[in-house]
Amino acid sequence: MEKNWQPDIYSDVPVAYAVYKLIFAEDGRTAKDAQYVYVNQIYCEMAGVEKEELLGKRFLSSYENADPVWMTYCTKAHQEGRVIRDCIYAPEIGHWLDFTIMPLAKPGYVAYTFMNVDLDRAQQMKMKRNYTTNDIVLRISKILSSEEDYDAAMNHALQELSLILHPDRLYILETDGKTVSNTFEWCAPGVTPEIDTLQHLDYEQYIGGWEKFLEHATSVIIEDIEVLKDDDPVDYWNLKRQGIERIIDAPIYHDGRLIGYLGADNYEKSDMINTVAILETVSYFISSKIMNHRLVMKLEHLSRHDALTGLHNRNACMERMNFLMQHPCCAGIVYADVNGLKEINDTFGHQAGDAALKRAARLLTKCYGIENTYRIGGDEFLVLMPLITELDFKNSVRHLRELAAHEQGLSVAFGSDWVPDTARLDEAITQTDQRMYSDKVEYYNRCGKQYQNRHEVCAFHRRGDKDLPVAD
Repeated sequence: MEKNWQPDIYSDVPVAYAVYKLIFAEDGRTAKDAQYVYVNQIYCEMAGVEKEELLGKRFLSSYENADPVWMTYCTKAHQEGRVIRDCIYAPEIGHWLDFTIMPLAKPGYVAYTFMNVDLDRAQQMKMKRNYTTNDIVLRISKILSSEEDYDAAMNHALQELSLILHPDRLYILETDGKTVSNTFEWCAPGVTPEIDTLQHLDYEQYIGGWEKFLEHATSVIIEDIEVLKDDDPVDYWNLKRQGIERIIDAPIYHDGRLIGYLGADNYEKSDMINTVAILETVSYFISSKIMNHRLVMKLEHLSRHDALTGLHNRNACMERMNFLMQHPCCAGIVYADVNGLKEINDTFGHQAGDAALKRAARLLTKCYGIENTYRIGGDEFLVLMPLITELDFKNSVRHLRELAAHEQGLSVAFGSDWVPDTARLDEAITQTDQRMYSDKVEYYNRCGKQYQNRHEVCAFHRRGDKDLPVAD
């Protein structure tokens, strides 16, 4: 220590304290290093060294990983002649330091005070981590509640997550407890998509083993897939095949029932975000999105399908007719009506009547497929078979009548027609309806009964009210 320097009055300063003599570069103003002139005991304890190891030594040579930024602060305090305060991480001693540097009266000397703020910094980092995590969740929740359509919103959410987690792959698995399918997927560049191969897999074999992880944790967190090798070999080799080393899968629940997982493969570990919290919270919003979509699809299905037979209903039939009239082509038409349905209901009950309607539906779909068959009224069915040749259609009608003749306890009246152009399909359907009526009257005549409940034949498709013929 220089004998003219007497800083003993600072020995009882309650923070780490040090005095440096600046060593300047050739310009005489920029500090390139600093020599320890004085340190108190608190400084030595913080740095983990004895006074003798520092006094008279240069700062940059006293530590293997000394940060030159300290010299920047020294230069600034010296040149500007003012006190400077800041907080940085000191790699030399491995602590966050809140410090003050001030130029002393003796030219070329500066003094530092240091305060270890590791706990404060940890709290700040935790707050920032929570803020960042919450901000990410908020952004993704906005995406999932936006006006984007279902597929676009789900893919957008995964893409946003990828910017945060930097995984190889993000995905959504959906399950009914029996099978599991990959419904959405995001892949990093160079990563092979798996969505096409991960469809309708056996739940127990593929991810059934994940449930044991949920017994003691809120998510499936596998830091090393080797733990699966013995207990869950199917899942292990599937992950191994994809080059996956670690995964997080947050369960997706609805009403307490597991309906899927939101997963990340080979995600980037980071202290700046809470990866598990992000996936688990986002999985809640994804659950709502999935269930809302399923409800919409169910309502859409019900609006276009007949609940009893599973066939397309009157609404779907009208849409198909409009399309065929706007895009003319050849088509075959079959109008069918279950004979004696009222008598079946009155004699054997409505369950028997429902069974007869289902049998009639199966008969028609066997010949024409469910996509071309419609239940348009109580006991009436319509087949619209586009792009079929006249010969093939006549053969199909012949086959239909043969099948119907072998149905025990079921009688169906048919009317059929083939048209080369569907531009006036509504008129052709009305004519087919009349042929079916003639077939029905003939049936009743053979049975010795008079058929009097026939509705008044009307145009099948009107631009004003778009009515179909009313069923018997």
